[in-house]
Amino acid sequence: MRKSLLTPLFSLAAALLLGLAGPLFAAPDPAAADVDDFSYDGWHVDYEVGLDDAGRAFARVAETLTPRFPEFDQNRGIVRALPMRYRGAPAAPENISVHDADGMPVPFEIEDDEGFRLILVGDDRFVHGVQHWVITYTIRDVILAVPESTGEEGAGASDSGDGDGTATAEPAHDEFYWNLLPIDRRQDIDEFSARVVLAPELASRLLNASACYTGGYGSALACEMRSADVTEGAHAGSAVFTVPPMPVPLMQGVTVAIGLQPDSAVQPPERLPSFAYDELPGVLAGGSALAGLAGAVGVGVMRRKRRTGRGTVIAQYEAPRELPPLIAAPLVQTGVSPLPAEFVHLAVNGSMRIEELEPGKKKPKLAFRLLDPASNADPLDHRAVRAIFGKGATVGTQFRLPKRDQGFQKRMQKLRDFGVSEAERRGYTEKAHSRFARVCGVAALILALGTVPLLVLGQSRDNSTTFVVALFLGIPGILFGVFALRAHLVLTPSGAAAREHLLGVREFIRVAEADRLQMLQSYTGADRRNDGTVDVVHLYERLLPYAMLFGLEKSWSRALQQHYESTGISSPDWYPALGLYGMTHLDRSVSGLARSFTAASSYASSGSGGSSGGGFSGGGGGGGFSGGR
Repeated sequence: MRKSLLTPLFSLAAALLLGLAGPLFAAPDPAAADVDDFSYDGWHVDYEVGLDDAGRAFARVAETLTPRFPEFDQNRGIVRALPMRYRGAPAAPENISVHDADGMPVPFEIEDDEGFRLILVGDDRFVHGVQHWVITYTIRDVILAVPESTGEEGAGASDSGDGDGTATAEPAHDEFYWNLLPIDRRQDIDEFSARVVLAPELASRLLNASACYTGGYGSALACEMRSADVTEGAHAGSAVFTVPPMPVPLMQGVTVAIGLQPDSAVQPPERLPSFAYDELPGVLAGGSALAGLAGAVGVGVMRRKRRTGRGTVIAQYEAPRELPPLIAAPLVQTGVSPLPAEFVHLAVNGSMRIEELEPGKKKPKLAFRLLDPASNADPLDHRAVRAIFGKGATVGTQFRLPKRDQGFQKRMQKLRDFGVSEAERRGYTEKAHSRFARVCGVAALILALGTVPLLVLGQSRDNSTTFVVALFLGIPGILFGVFALRAHLVLTPSGAAAREHLLGVREFIRVAEADRLQMLQSYTGADRRNDGTVDVVHLYERLLPYAMLFGLEKSWSRALQQHYESTGISSPDWYPALGLYGMTHLDRSVSGLARSFTAASSYASSGSGGSSGGGFSGGGGGGGFSGGR
């Protein structure tokens, strides 16, 4: 019995121990393995540099790689990536092939990604141990023309200076400045070597200027490079530069620079100066921006001229009844929404009353109560009443001002737009073009559109500065140009006269109280008195909406407050709840009203839903990166 109980316990313990120890002895998971965790026994490169029939340089390259992979399933091959451009010109590797030490083809794939051509050596089968692969390809335009510069700058090989540290002028020259080994590499190389063969037509133009650099990017650490002339064989007349075998740690490269006489190789069109592709797009875009801006100024001048009637503004103590706030707003163009002013206009003229649903609260909810729809004679005011209360509303109907109601907001936006169109229908405004602005607008669009084909044709030049400048100036040029070509709403002569009358009302609101009362006692205003009569109170109430249009509601509310107090009015008919707070807070109450009305009537639709002295490692062409796959 005792033995039968212990046996299951020993079995359970053994299973637990095996479960814990299993991960220590299990083979690595290929999916979790680091494909870059391998090394190279050797990496040798051969470059044969020559000229084609057009005199442009090319290189035939053979990279002999000897990677050493782990014996477990980690790698299926390597990835060798080479840049597709060199100093503004296409330089993608072509005629690519991969074979092994016996010359047999090795499977590979080619992909282009983010400016690099990727050579993926291998297939879906895992590779183990030492492999021997030779990657061959050709590259065009590998010799660069270096302009004349001081010895402080350069990308090539020879030391410049007069021996005392003073930089000397360095003449223009050509050079083969190339990264023979990619720095972006996480594998050590036990033995790297290189050979660069210059064809006879280039060997005859060599300068006594060559260098080799090794280390990380920017390193000026020199490495050994030997040169020799070939006198016989297939390469007779050529010059050979060799980098003897040396170890190269991970994230370090080898770069060579070989100087040549100027014009040794014809440069590709993308590297040659071109006013049409390098500077003209910026000039055209700049001209477009200037022309468009001039057009916009022309529109502004036209608008300003059309706003002027008699040219003088005389203080006026009443606004014409035919200019309710919805009509007045597009005439004075203060940028203030006319809707709050229209609501108060309807209230002070008796069409409706403003009520508070929860009196006494800091931010009470507001409502409108319909009193007399016919008290305002202007048809636009009648339309405003229908927009608020709806068609067929009867006296006493109450409308609660919503906080968020897109239906109400859309109705208010339509009402505001109708005020603008009604001002045009009544002859106060009209659509007009500025002849000068239209000419400037056409010029702006032609100049801006003229940059497009130049940018397209010059896109292979890698001239990012030109593109940015053209974009930065061309877009404003197009926007200003379209603006200048459009017909704009301007004032007619009668609209300019009405605007000056409204500006006169603003002057009346802005002057001191004593000056206002003196004006009311003038000949034209003889029926007014300065003793705070109800007549004056009603006048000040009717001007309150226009004070709101001009952003002067606070100061005008204080003036209105004084007249309320002098006549003993503690609760005005148009907003009885004001009496709850005392007339001393009238200015704040009216400002609060304006904010509440603006928030309720503002419509916002909801949306659905990157050679010469001073050379260094990694500064030349080629290079790229490599890694495992």
